[in-house]
Parts: sequence; structure tokens; C-alpha cells
Amino acid sequence: MEHSQLMKNRILSGLTLSAAALMMTAGTAIAQTDRGAYLIDQAGTAVRAAGYGVCVRTGTWTPAQATAQCDPDLLPKPAPVKAAPKAAPAAPAKPAVVVPPPAKKEEPKPPAKPGTAPFEQRVDVMFEFDKAELTADGRTALTELFGELKKGPVTMNVVIVTGHTDKLGSAAYNKKLSESRAQVVRDFLINTGGFDAKMIFWEGVGPRQPVNVTKFCDAKMNRKQLIDCLAPNRRTTVEVTGTRPKPAPKPAADKPAEKAPAKM
Repeated sequence: MEHSQLMKNRILSGLTLSAAALMMTAGTAIAQTDRGAYLIDQAGTAVRAAGYGVCVRTGTWTPAQATAQCDPDLLPKPAPVKAAPKAAPAAPAKPAVVVPPPAKKEEPKPPAKPGTAPFEQRVDVMFEFDKAELTADGRTALTELFGELKKGPVTMNVVIVTGHTDKLGSAAYNKKLSESRAQVVRDFLINTGGFDAKMIFWEGVGPRQPVNVTKFCDAKMNRKQLIDCLAPNRRTTVEVTGTRPKPAPKPAADKPAEKAPAKM
């Protein structure tokens, strides 16, 4: 190895700037003169000595001008890269201590209000043919309604009174007759039952809302039979809606004790 390097240095020292003579020996034409530490050709490539393959140095060459292409051995060696020290393993994190929140004190609940239940009641007050006066049966039906409303008692929301007639007679006459029947019942509710007049809505509809069963009443019947057949239409309906307290639950009945089986 040392012998080869010595020979290389002798060859380099024997080379001169006579570029023409040297390049004629190497068989290469030189088109440029010295441009620095090494002789280069027109392509900008360093000229190498024929038969030796080494770059031709100029007279001004110094080791500080060595290049990686021509004199890589003269270049300073890069410092070795030190491996980064391994980081110490992180200490395991301590589990967080969870402190439970203080238990909330339960506040006493207010006593429950008594519940209410919806109330609906309908009563039909019947009238005689072509009449608008209350009958004994009509008064009895309304009196029974008053008694039912006192049970509980009932808080009324609205009272609807509707007068009706049969289809006999003109429409105008029946309209007026149905209104008279509604007013008679309305007055009885206020004067006898103590109802608030502001809560009562009344109207007369004539024969426009017949009872379904009267559809079988045929005009071929004689007048008395037709009047009797249409009797369910001669009425005034009273509809009461409101609320009443729910009945208290009944206590559970005690079961009778079971008898032990008789010994044989």
C-alpha cells in the first residue's frame, strides 16, 4: 500500500504544465490552460494521466485544494456520529385518588295533593208534544243531576244546554220551540240548582239532531202513531263537564287464615 502511494506521488511530481505534450501522449486534445489546482478539459472534467488514471495537478496545487473527485484520501474524514443517549424509562404515573362527593341530604317531600278525576254527565229532559213546560219527569231528572254533582263535590267547567224538537211543523216554528225548551231548563238550573249563569251555554237546534231510533218513523203512519214514534226527539240535553276528587283507595281486605289440614 505504501509502495503504491509512493509511486503515485512520484508520478504526480513528474507531471508539468506542458499540457500539449502530456495530452498527445494520452491521446486527448487539450483546449484549455490551467484553471486552478487541476488541469481540466473543455467539458470541465479533470484531465487524468494516461495509463495511471490520476488527475493532473497544476503547479499551484496544494493539499488544501484536494477534491473528492481527484484526491479523496487527502480530504478530512467526517467525525463519527455519536448515537444519542437512550432516555431513561419514565416512572409509572401514580393513580389519581378520586374523592367521592359528599352525599346529598334528601329533603322531605311536600305532602301530595289529592288527585282529581274528570267528570262528565249528560241528562235528557223530555217534553210533551208542542210544549215547552217542564214535566214532573223532567224535574226529577234535573234533581237527580243536582244530587250527583254534590257528591265529591264536582267543580264544573262548562254546562251546555241544547233544545230539540221533532220534524213535525215548519223549520222556523221548531227553531223557536227548541230555544224555548232550552231556556226553561237553563232557568231551572240557575234558580233551583244554583248554577252560575256565566257557565251555561244554551241554544235551540230544532229537528236537526234527531235520535237515531226515530229514523224508522214513517210518514205513512197516522198522526197519533207518528207523534208517539217521534217522542224521543222532543227533549233538551244538559251536558256538564268538570272535575271531582278521586275516591280514596279502599284498604285491602284481610285474607282469612287458612285452616290446617285435619290429621287422620
